[in-house]
Amino acid sequence: MNPLLPPGPADLKELTSRCIDRSYDSLYNLTTSLPNTASEERRGVALKQLQDTHAVFKKLLVLTRWSVQSPLADKCAELLQEAQTFQDQANETNDRLYFLHRDLDRAKERQYDLTTAIDVLYGGTYTRLPRVINYAMHPREFPPVDEETSIAELDAVLRFRLIEETIPDKFTHIDVHEGFVTAGASGEFEMVFTVDGTKPDSLWLVASVQTVLTDPVAQATFKHLASTSSLRIIQSNAPTDVHYMQLKILIQKRLNQSATPLLDACNIMSDFCCSLALRILHAQGQLLVDTRWPHGVSFLHQDHNDAATLDIVYWTDATAPYVAASTPGTFSLEEMRNRMHPDALRYPAAGCCVRLQPNTTNDKTAAGLFSLQLFPAPPSMLLQRYPALVPEALAVPTNLYGLSADHFLLGAMDVHAASALFCLEQHLLVQTNTDQDYDDGAELRWLTTGERVRVTRSSPRNMRLARVDSSGRAPLEVSWDMRTGRFGAFCLAQASSIAAAVAHLETLLHTTVKVQLPGVTVAGEFALVFASNDDVAAAVAAVLRLVVAFELEAFASGCANLPVVRVRDRHAAAVDAAGVASDAVFVELVRGKDATVYLVVELDTVADTTLDKARKRRRRCRRRDSDGLFSLGPPAFSILHVVDETHRPSASSSSSVRCLERLPTPGYVGTKKRKRRDVPSLSALLLDMAAVGRQRAQWHLLDAFATKYNVLLTTTSTLSTTDDGSVELASTPPSSSLWTVSCPFPDRLHTAPHVDVHRLEARVFPDSSVEVTVHVGSSPFAYISPQGCLSGGRGGGRGSFVATALPTGDLVYRRRWTNQKFQLLLMDVVVANVMLHVKPMAELGRRLERTLLSSLNADGVGQIYAERADPFKFTLACRGWLPRCQSSSSSQSLMICDDVIMRVHVEHKVMHQYPRGAFVLTTAPSHALLPFLQDALNTHKSTAQLVEVLERTAVPLVMLSRALTAAYPAAVVPSNFVLVPRSQTHL
Repeated sequence: MNPLLPPGPADLKELTSRCIDRSYDSLYNLTTSLPNTASEERRGVALKQLQDTHAVFKKLLVLTRWSVQSPLADKCAELLQEAQTFQDQANETNDRLYFLHRDLDRAKERQYDLTTAIDVLYGGTYTRLPRVINYAMHPREFPPVDEETSIAELDAVLRFRLIEETIPDKFTHIDVHEGFVTAGASGEFEMVFTVDGTKPDSLWLVASVQTVLTDPVAQATFKHLASTSSLRIIQSNAPTDVHYMQLKILIQKRLNQSATPLLDACNIMSDFCCSLALRILHAQGQLLVDTRWPHGVSFLHQDHNDAATLDIVYWTDATAPYVAASTPGTFSLEEMRNRMHPDALRYPAAGCCVRLQPNTTNDKTAAGLFSLQLFPAPPSMLLQRYPALVPEALAVPTNLYGLSADHFLLGAMDVHAASALFCLEQHLLVQTNTDQDYDDGAELRWLTTGERVRVTRSSPRNMRLARVDSSGRAPLEVSWDMRTGRFGAFCLAQASSIAAAVAHLETLLHTTVKVQLPGVTVAGEFALVFASNDDVAAAVAAVLRLVVAFELEAFASGCANLPVVRVRDRHAAAVDAAGVASDAVFVELVRGKDATVYLVVELDTVADTTLDKARKRRRRCRRRDSDGLFSLGPPAFSILHVVDETHRPSASSSSSVRCLERLPTPGYVGTKKRKRRDVPSLSALLLDMAAVGRQRAQWHLLDAFATKYNVLLTTTSTLSTTDDGSVELASTPPSSSLWTVSCPFPDRLHTAPHVDVHRLEARVFPDSSVEVTVHVGSSPFAYISPQGCLSGGRGGGRGSFVATALPTGDLVYRRRWTNQKFQLLLMDVVVANVMLHVKPMAELGRRLERTLLSSLNADGVGQIYAERADPFKFTLACRGWLPRCQSSSSSQSLMICDDVIMRVHVEHKVMHQYPRGAFVLTTAPSHALLPFLQDALNTHKSTAQLVEVLERTAVPLVMLSRALTAAYPAAVVPSNFVLVPRSQTHL
């Protein structure tokens, strides 16, 4: 090695390895030699070794720090060498000019060629005459040429040259004709080549170049691809002859120097067409900005590294700028990108964009006029889900007439809208394996708040969410508005609460969700940034919960005929104090005068189900399933007993909650697969729980009755129960009651001496019907029933029931459950009926029994007898013979007597003129004096007068009614009627 020459470059990795090996060897030798060294010398030897190692690595550190600046030193050395070379060449040039000047002075001296002059004078020839002068004086004659043969020979040479050359893939057609090669790309350009000779190394010559914009045939073929405004812009930006001349010069220079001339010529024309396309798109974009997109959209045309690019920027208000890391001593990701790509063209600092740029060197053969890049780039998982999303939305045309700035703007917006919906879905839904459970391809997913939802996508930028316990007919639809660059939410459910919740969700999406830009150097993946991680998910869950509540209310009010009321409008303080959820649904079961019982459905509260102990323990201890997801349980059902205290002057509030009872929900699995059906599982569960709630409502009302009258209830259960205390309905016979409640008759109500009531007994049946039995000591009079069963009539109005009198004297009241808005407790109805109606009827029965004692069951003609007798109704009958005429075949008429029974029904009812009730008489057939008899009975309470008047007037009035309504009035015989004086009827 020459010591005067500078040393060669060394690899930093090799130097580091040498230092490490040297340090390791010295440390190994030290460890092996220290045991043999004296103890007082060990410290010095070890310290020296560490100092040497420290010095070596310190030099290595200095060398590493200096190596960062080594490129600058290399450039300085190269500049110095270039300057030295220039100085040497300048000195050499100076010396040569000096000697040339001396030689020119010598050349000025005349030199005479006498020998040549003598030859010219005597021979007449000059052998040194230039050929150009000779050819000009005596032109040469060319031999005859066959043009067809020459052209065929040249075509063969061109075909052979094309076989040897690299043909670009972009060429769609190559034709060899009459010594020229016509090659071009359809929809872009066309070039004509030839060669300057038949030799194998002859140069290619470009004869002409042309684009599709100036070709009349191509314009007529492809003009249908562009609109009128686009054609006008294309014509204004079409190349001129000057452009073509410059292209020919540039291409010819490249053909003379390139090893692949055709490929380079194709690349030059492709770049020119790309620049031309970007200029046309920029002009179209400016027209869009001036007309249809005046706000939020811009088209930026710029040149970078001798290449034109076009950025279409939009949604500047929907993006959040990139924030670099502020930790001292650390490099942010954007700074590292700037160092790795110092010459990269920057992306816009605000807004999303799509960049249109020429194809790279490695991608010149790509289909399309140019390449494009979305900023930010769509997520890779989105492209896996929709592989054709970008190719369909942002298809790059291969024809200059097919350029459309509107196509690229809407296509980029479509892809970014799909990316925004995908990122929102990733934020709202738990990432797990999806379950295709429906015919329409919907996915079953979990919200991050724990709800099981059904996700349906009609398009990549549209998402519909619905809870699995809803019908799915009014889903929450979340989409992206491409014009405003914002999320939009919509729900078909027509309810003010849902509209307010959807508006709140839209406000959250507009204010707290932004598109996070990855920087301005390279295009990162599309991502959303949320001001709060839980607010949007909670708002979506609230909307879905309100939709379920709306569907539940619609089903309860429309199909199940269960009234849904707004309890908070009147009892807000009492309901809040009881701890009921704010979005609970209140189904009115029973509403009385002073109290109302509701079935409360709390959708955001998970209820305990009537499962076995092991399953319940698993669900209580572990709210996640095997995949780590939240388990979906049924909503909580409760019985709410609200007492209205407006009638109490001393009450502090208008209402109070008497009882809030949580109901155990039957076995219900929300994650079980089910087919689509009209009635969702939650509605079916509502029907089951409504039946249970009615039974519990009866119990609460009975308890309120006992509290009201200060009596003691005695309960007897006739059913088996489960471990958690709920009733096992499967083991209940249809005819048996769930439980029986008995209590004494209220002391403050006196029924003696007419009716001796001992106690009341109520039974509740599985169909929610209630039966109340009034046990009496003895019957007030002898009950009579021709059929053997004493059944009373059905009451009307709010307290409708069926009353029955037993032979033992007990009274039975039964009422089936109805969905009337106002229902009184049957126990209260029974007590009121006993006091208002049974008691007067018992008194009237005793008197009537004494009056008809001799002929109570008589059936003689013209005598009144009791056909029915019980505390609910009396039927007095009178039998008589009614003569009538019947025409025969002869001219004479025959007299026939018919057996007629007239019945008078006596009941005690409430009328508007008698608020506390009065006796009501009805007859069959009609009785003309019936109103007078009814007034006399209510005034005098005399059964003897009633029986006497009926015996005297029943049969004659029936005869009169028959005669007046007969088809033959001639049958009336006046002598058969007897007028009774008024004094004898006491009327």
